[in-house]
Amino acid sequence: MHDEEILRLISQYLPPEVQAGPPEIRRYSDEILIILEISQPVEEIPRLREQTRRNRMRIAREIEQHSGVPVAWGMRADEHEVLFTTRTVPVMTRLGRAERELLDLLVAVGIADTRSSALAYIARAFAFEHREWIAEARLAVGEMARVRARLQLRPRTGPPVLPPELNDDA
Repeated sequence: MHDEEILRLISQYLPPEVQAGPPEIRRYSDEILIILEISQPVEEIPRLREQTRRNRMRIAREIEQHSGVPVAWGMRADEHEVLFTTRTVPVMTRLGRAERELLDLLVAVGIADTRSSALAYIARAFAFEHREWIAEARLAVGEMARVRARLQLRPRTGPPVLPPELNDDA
């Protein structure tokens, strides 16, 4: 399902309160994340989440039927982004002694209850501290995906045919 179709569903089924700006659609191999823009204070997100739940699930089911990928939701109010239903997946990583000690310290002082949640905390802290750079990097990655999509590769039989000026045999 293309972004235009997702945007059509959102404008059709969700109230204007959660359409203060264009929704952000982030595509991952295992999930589509849709961030709705609201014009109200961040404190209103829980109410709007509950108010739009039935229609968001309706939209998600339709998207999932077409794409085969689960849909997650979030809302943004000014600089604050709240994600609702994102998936958690195990990630295998190798860490040195210093990194493991840091994770264990975060668990020991009560910031996290497991090494996994400590690592998630560190990732969120990094993302918050570098949010402007990350936003810029996301835009660049999106642009790269758009440029790659324009490349139309076609299977060919035999070697490529080069113009005479590029032919080494000349």
